[in-house]
Amino acid sequence: MSPLAYAPDPDPSLDVQFIDSLVPQVTAGRYTLTAHQSLTHGGTRVDEDGYLDPPATQDVEVRAPRFTVQPEWVHGTYPSPGTTGLYDDVLPHITLDRPTLPWERDEATAANGTRLPWLALLVLGEGELPETDPHCLGQTEARTVEQLTGTEDGVVLPAFDQATDPVTDDDKKTVCRTVLVHRSVFHAVAPTEAELPLLTHVRRVNHRHQAPTLTADLIQVGDYAVVVGNRLPRAAGGRYVAHLVSLEGWQKYLPDGTKETYGGPDQKLRLISLWSWAFETVPDHAPGFAALTEHFVDTEGEQGSALLLRVPPGDRPLSGDDQKEVADRLHDGYLPVSCHTESGRQTFAWYRGPFLPRPARPRTDRERRRCAAEALIHLEQYGVFDVSLATAFTAGRGVALADHRFGAALLRLRGKVRRAVDGRGRPAAGARARLEHLVTNGLAGHLGEALRAPARATPPTRRAGVTPVPAPVGTPTAAHLAVRGDDPLVDAHDEDLLLVRNRLLGLRNLAGVPFAHLVPDTRMLPAESLRFFHVDPDWTAMLLDGALSVGLAHSFDLTTDALVFGPDGQAPLPEPAAPVTGLLLRSQLVSGWPALEIRPYASPRATGDDEKALPVVRREALADDVLLVLIEGIPGRVEIAEPQQGVHFGIDEPDEGGADDPVDDGVIRLRALTGDDIGKEIPDKHFPATPGLRPCLRATGASAPDTVLSVSRLAAGLKAALALDHDLTPSEFAIQMINAAQRRTFTTDPKADPETAPDTVTTGDHPNG
Repeated sequence: MSPLAYAPDPDPSLDVQFIDSLVPQVTAGRYTLTAHQSLTHGGTRVDEDGYLDPPATQDVEVRAPRFTVQPEWVHGTYPSPGTTGLYDDVLPHITLDRPTLPWERDEATAANGTRLPWLALLVLGEGELPETDPHCLGQTEARTVEQLTGTEDGVVLPAFDQATDPVTDDDKKTVCRTVLVHRSVFHAVAPTEAELPLLTHVRRVNHRHQAPTLTADLIQVGDYAVVVGNRLPRAAGGRYVAHLVSLEGWQKYLPDGTKETYGGPDQKLRLISLWSWAFETVPDHAPGFAALTEHFVDTEGEQGSALLLRVPPGDRPLSGDDQKEVADRLHDGYLPVSCHTESGRQTFAWYRGPFLPRPARPRTDRERRRCAAEALIHLEQYGVFDVSLATAFTAGRGVALADHRFGAALLRLRGKVRRAVDGRGRPAAGARARLEHLVTNGLAGHLGEALRAPARATPPTRRAGVTPVPAPVGTPTAAHLAVRGDDPLVDAHDEDLLLVRNRLLGLRNLAGVPFAHLVPDTRMLPAESLRFFHVDPDWTAMLLDGALSVGLAHSFDLTTDALVFGPDGQAPLPEPAAPVTGLLLRSQLVSGWPALEIRPYASPRATGDDEKALPVVRREALADDVLLVLIEGIPGRVEIAEPQQGVHFGIDEPDEGGADDPVDDGVIRLRALTGDDIGKEIPDKHFPATPGLRPCLRATGASAPDTVLSVSRLAAGLKAALALDHDLTPSEFAIQMINAAQRRTFTTDPKADPETAPDTVTTGDHPNG
């Protein structure tokens, strides 16, 4: 950030620069251009009268916005139009894509020669616009410019400067939006002449640091004019409307304007409203960002063990080999569940979803499962099953069956591949050729062995790590039907291929999987909790097996799937570049901060360099208060931060304590204005020294609002607190008034190896702007 007065070249080291103003060289008005030419020889003029020809003159009129603004010039507002939230510590503001707009008209000049803005943002509450908008719904009254240049009973109209910028006949046809404001209200909420420059500045966004958010602010590249209001909404709540008004002809009515004879406090002023929006602030009955994230730290357990996704261990110690097995499984994220075997016997089984509290073991090559029974793991020592992978298979099959487009596309795709194979002159082409191929490879012998083998009384089961029963020998495999790159089985842009492949990739990121399969017990994710986990690649692979089991008619369908989606197939499903991890957040943060930022970074030890941002492969709000984030890689640090919409102007919370009204306990965290730390908070330094900004409010009266800041008094206090030898410039004032987004950081134990550590140990730090 930079407090430079005029538009400098972009500083690549800064994300945002604050500039005092962008004043055009020529403002609106009428000008006369004079041109002449002369002839010289050896530096001496040779024309007799000084000019070859009489000077030529041309009258020129420079036009600038005056009565309306174009919607495309409005980049964004805060609070957003029509929103309801807690805004009692916020100074409403509007951001304009036309960065020179506030200075394009030369309405007034300050004592030091600085051109004053001709725009101001007035924030008005319920009942303060009784004739136009008593309930703050954003209503205005339409008037033509011709009506505004005439007279209106009991109403003062704008005094346009007809001498230097006369109103034309075309101007008189323009329809404006206007509001009727009582003089006492205008005098109470309008900025003084000295405050106008402090409430208007330019923000330059570095084009290399685009920050995509859910708000309309700070998402484009370039310069933006920002006009800030001087009023904090009341902590008690209420509706407000903000009007960007033209001050043309109203300078003498400003609070420090020339004293004139008025018609009393109820005299009505008709102001041109160039843009307006309404919002509502509600009392603070919910904890803020700092309190909610502090709760995660307070409940993190020993070395952050409670921040792992698993059922919390009981208070009673477990002993003995069997009890140790139970304790170990609970520690690994398993949960005992009721189980009915195929024989009808009811027992219990172990289940663990795709989210593990420890890193997953490296995967080994495995055979494709054709049914859920093949995915059962029998724990012979205890006589129970591990149903984790079987459940994953069933879940994948259920998700696929529920998606009729997926099932139909998968069957059509297999048919296309089968016809393409049959049409090729290969050993497996045609039904007769396939039969001859199977017979040649010992089909009769394998059939005899199968008929002589004793029947199985129970479905095939396996222990962990034991290879399941393979497909019968002789079944055509992908190796027999190798796909050449120049001879694909299916067109690469085939709609069925793209639909099935994209659905499988989404399913691998657990899209559509019931939440009960992900978090099988509410104790794993209680209210107001944050949990970290590793994703089990075996579970997600089994999920895809289940989805591809839809429509399996014979073993050649397995080969068809391998030809298309296998590692050597035509459209293989790419494996993640790194182990997948993630977090689950169940908190008011999800609904209260819809654009909450999750920033994962790799450990410097893992990258061998500076921290590297890790890609987020999936982010989705699964419920109003539940957010799921999947990360490619093992983070060494995760930041949870308020969204970019938190970067607005206002006052901050104190580090400790606080009252219900931010005006009583609010502070402004001081920021450096020079050096490499420009824009950064000065540690442990804020204004005022004792929290509370009521001394910086305007004096209240019978009808005056009680939350309008005396910007001049506030700027003087900031100057003293920063020990400056000059008055604050508009850009310096903007830097100090940034209501910075807070963040909470969780880091892994720097001494632990994330690849082999049994647990992900996390710690939390204090929020910081």
